[in-house]
Amino acid sequence: MLKLIKFTPEVECRSLSEVEDKCMFIQRTEDCSNAEGLINYLSFLYCNSDASLFTGGIFLLSIWILFLFSGLATAANNLFCPALQVMAEKMKMSDNVAGVTLLALGNGAPDIFSSLAGIRQGRAELAFGELFGAGIFCTTIIAGSISFIKPFPVMQRPFLRDCVFYLAAVYFVFWVFYHRYVHLGHAIGFIALYIFYVLVVIVGRLLNSRNRNICSVENQIAVSENGSMEATDENETGVINAPNEDSNDNCDPPNPDSLLVNDTEQLIPHSSSSQETPGAESDEVPSNIDGEFHVPQAVSLWSNLKEELVDLRTNLQPFSTEEWIGMRWFTRLLSVLETPFYIILRLSIPLVSKDHPRQGWCRSLTCVQLAVTPTWIVWAIGYGNVVIAKFLPLPLMIFIIGVSLGLLLAIFSNRKKPPKGHWMFSFLAFAVSVIWIDLIANEIMAVLFTFGVVFQLSDAILGLTILAWGNSVGDFAADISMARQNAPRMGFSACFGAPLLNTLLGLGISFSIVCSQIGESIPVTFTKLSLIMSVFLALSLVTVFIYLPINGFRANKWLGIVQFGVYSIFVTMAILIELELL
Repeated sequence: MLKLIKFTPEVECRSLSEVEDKCMFIQRTEDCSNAEGLINYLSFLYCNSDASLFTGGIFLLSIWILFLFSGLATAANNLFCPALQVMAEKMKMSDNVAGVTLLALGNGAPDIFSSLAGIRQGRAELAFGELFGAGIFCTTIIAGSISFIKPFPVMQRPFLRDCVFYLAAVYFVFWVFYHRYVHLGHAIGFIALYIFYVLVVIVGRLLNSRNRNICSVENQIAVSENGSMEATDENETGVINAPNEDSNDNCDPPNPDSLLVNDTEQLIPHSSSSQETPGAESDEVPSNIDGEFHVPQAVSLWSNLKEELVDLRTNLQPFSTEEWIGMRWFTRLLSVLETPFYIILRLSIPLVSKDHPRQGWCRSLTCVQLAVTPTWIVWAIGYGNVVIAKFLPLPLMIFIIGVSLGLLLAIFSNRKKPPKGHWMFSFLAFAVSVIWIDLIANEIMAVLFTFGVVFQLSDAILGLTILAWGNSVGDFAADISMARQNAPRMGFSACFGAPLLNTLLGLGISFSIVCSQIGESIPVTFTKLSLIMSVFLALSLVTVFIYLPINGFRANKWLGIVQFGVYSIFVTMAILIELELL
């Protein structure tokens, strides 16, 4: 169930360092109890362990938050996004509309849910720090690294559009937080600005497509009038194919690199398990038991059981041996961190994706999910203690129904071919993924709150460092990998389109929900560190906005060096302000 805490607690938990009996203070101070975290980490450190084990507890929490970040990324990228892709297809949404709505929401899920968790716990400064901190990191470190590794020409109009809208969003958020109160109208305004951006993207894409068609017809008429092969060759290498992708001619090809106007398959991060494995390939070959051979019933049952177990193992395996050999060291590290959460999430979240063998269908795993997932949902939303008719616990009743449905599915479905209604599991995957992402985001907030109390760090510095880096490390690895594979534009565009989405929808959705529930405006803090983040985010955008036109819209190593310098100065000033030295 959704819980809200007081936005202005009577006694702040950060006063913990001033008392001697810390355990008693934690137990009696309302602000020290996590609003939605499953574990009270402060009690774990100060009440349930020996004082000599305090350092070990901090180390365990550091490892735990790494696993939480990996779980957040896994749930969003490998399970939530594919479900949204299938939902968009079944709802017959065009690629443009799906790209800037459902699929963009999937890509920004970690930041959006982190913001929602922070604001629900009365820590809007943490959400502000994470969104602006991640924005500065993306536009300086990630964009600068791409420019430094692989210089390339930038598509003019999409970049200028995203940069202008991002600057407008930064100013709007700065203006709202500067006045220290967020009203429901402000929250709706954030969402409205993003809707306006979506309309600009769609209309621009339609106009470009129309201009290309007109130019194509004109070129064909010119070729037919000239009647020469020379004219044909000239057109094929000129306007139609447009090798100069940086041109502003109306007959340019569509921009394939802006984050929010890519085809749907470019927007979805592909799971490492999306490639077929030997176990999956063998499923396409009919076994003898399905043919004309007559075998004993016991052998047939044993063969089916073995095949089901192999199928289950293959679908729970996050990567194959061949994929592991081809990974770089940082990709291996991320894959190892993701493995525990991937297995747990796959046991509860159905996978429906065209990028996987049999569209993600696994009969044995789906049967397990039907039995486990509904029961887990009942517990996760806060109804685990409900009793029906004073003797039947609600989770037990749901479990019995789920097991029955799983048995029916096992009897009437084919192991090697997904059923006709398999796509409907994408809606279940969407719902369960949302619950998982929300739970993980709440735990991340609880751990960060603990770090803030223990080390006396502000929410803003935690947001712009640990939370921003944790939510951005996956994007950094993916964008750098694309740059090394001669595809730098897509990653560069994502450095501006993705933070824009996360900022507007992260704050808009979160404040809309909380303002509607409490029925009043939400007080927020605006500190010197908040001002520094606003200034440097705007500075990073203005720097790129000025540098690229001067350099002929070509991103090169010098742009990377400049952006690295901007981020270094920003982090230095943020630390000095946190230490009260500036």
